[in-house]
Amino acid sequence: MTRRERYMRILRNEKADTIVWAPNFDHWLTVNRANGTLPAAYQGMSRNDLVRAVDATIWARSSVLKSRSPGVKIKKQELEGKYVRTEYQTPLGSVDTLHVYASDMTQALFLKEHMIKGPEDIKVVRYLVEDMQYELAPEAFLECEAEVGDDGITVVGLPYCMPYIQFGKTDAGWERGIYLWQDHREEVEGLLGAYSQRIEEAAKLIAASPATVVQSGDNMDQWTTSPPLFRQYAVPHYQRISQILHASGKVFQGHWCGRTGHLLPMVKEAGLDVIEAVTVAPMDNLTIPEALDLVGDQVVIQGGIPSVSMCEQGGSRDELREYVEELLSQVPLGYRFVLGMSDNVPPDADFSRVQMISDIVNNLPKRTEVEEML
Repeated sequence: MTRRERYMRILRNEKADTIVWAPNFDHWLTVNRANGTLPAAYQGMSRNDLVRAVDATIWARSSVLKSRSPGVKIKKQELEGKYVRTEYQTPLGSVDTLHVYASDMTQALFLKEHMIKGPEDIKVVRYLVEDMQYELAPEAFLECEAEVGDDGITVVGLPYCMPYIQFGKTDAGWERGIYLWQDHREEVEGLLGAYSQRIEEAAKLIAASPATVVQSGDNMDQWTTSPPLFRQYAVPHYQRISQILHASGKVFQGHWCGRTGHLLPMVKEAGLDVIEAVTVAPMDNLTIPEALDLVGDQVVIQGGIPSVSMCEQGGSRDELREYVEELLSQVPLGYRFVLGMSDNVPPDADFSRVQMISDIVNNLPKRTEVEEML
């Protein structure tokens, strides 16, 4: 059984011959490559070849869509070498964002000022959403798939988060967004509806594409999307998208890297097939066996390795080894669970720990075909 076959069987909630270890270390790679701090053994390697070098399974990301906004003019400006101001000009007015470069070694861009700063901006952002046009463009995906081969899978993403999260996290910021949602409900609901329409249109295009695994990158967290709000906004949204994708045999996956213990019991009803990046103790008050119990036997969980455990300050290598070995003794090996990160290998990680986990996983016995059918 190839790594690809194994991974896809588990994501489809079928039995494979053993567990999959699919680490996400894209951020680690980007930062260390930019800073010239990659370990010598990995110098010059592509991202996928680095996954192969540590004997893990590739979990690549790509797209099958391209977009255009014919009615919007975008202007970007670098400020003082520390900020990026982006202005979006529309017939209804303009909105802008401000990003700041992190002062640490990552030099990541963080959103400092959100697009929606007051109720008057909601109609402008709605225009931005309604002006967006998508078309199928699978070339980049097919190229990625060819490079991945049988060593893993390629995931494609929906264009926005679940609309309530898109509004609160990205458009307005959670504090301002909650006040706007409370005081200007009609305008906010109109924007959420515009997002829903665009996501459904994109999902229909993706359903007709060669992609198999489709992700909604929501960064779900029950502190910002409480169970009542999840039931009001997330469940019907996910149900609509899952119906579109399932009709074409796609696997629908949610990126849930926050605190999710009170939301996981609603996943089955929502129609998601996989919950990825499930965050566990000590980063949340949750374990993988508990998460598996909460979602039920029709949903697959991916995650289990807390990011902090990959760093020296998060514990020793021996402690991580003990944790992984104990975890693997408690979960189904070859179905319902993919071992992955919760959520990323950090830039300052002891990267040899990725190889150590690979060694543990690859030394597990594999089931025979007869055992798989039992």
